[in-house]
Amino acid sequence: MATTLTAEQQKELIEKVFHEGLDLGDLSAADRYLTADFRNNGSHDDSLRGPEAFKHTIKIQQSAFTDIKYEILDFISMGDKAAIRWVMHGKHTGPFIGIAPTGLQVQHQAIIWFRFEGDKIAERWGIVDNFALQKFLQSGGKPAGPITPAGGPGAGKPSA
Repeated sequence: MATTLTAEQQKELIEKVFHEGLDLGDLSAADRYLTADFRNNGSHDDSLRGPEAFKHTIKIQQSAFTDIKYEILDFISMGDKAAIRWVMHGKHTGPFIGIAPTGLQVQHQAIIWFRFEGDKIAERWGIVDNFALQKFLQSGGKPAGPITPAGGPGAGKPSA
């Protein structure tokens, strides 16, 4: 089924899902805004389907962070698909990705694609920067810094 939503309506729907579901922890947002066979690709558990898949994400976020606020930084729409870039602000007060609560204020970032059917979200694909968040939490709050080894590309390689 094709989407009936305009680009502006897609953005409003995404904002509702993020605010009601992820910021406020309202599990019923998943039932209101997602299709019965919703797929949450690239999430905590890709085997879950339907609104329960997103409810699982809400529960994980709510148990790991307090004072959650998602901010949509960029939005684009192309027919039945839309993409956003977001940052989540919150306080790490529960276990997350195997890391005990640190009490640190975090900024967590991602790029997400959505596919719409009718007036609901049918699918989500996420590229979430858990690596930088993991490094930040494990370091006690130091910025992730460069990924390359000391000395930059080619450091430590024997010369020809």
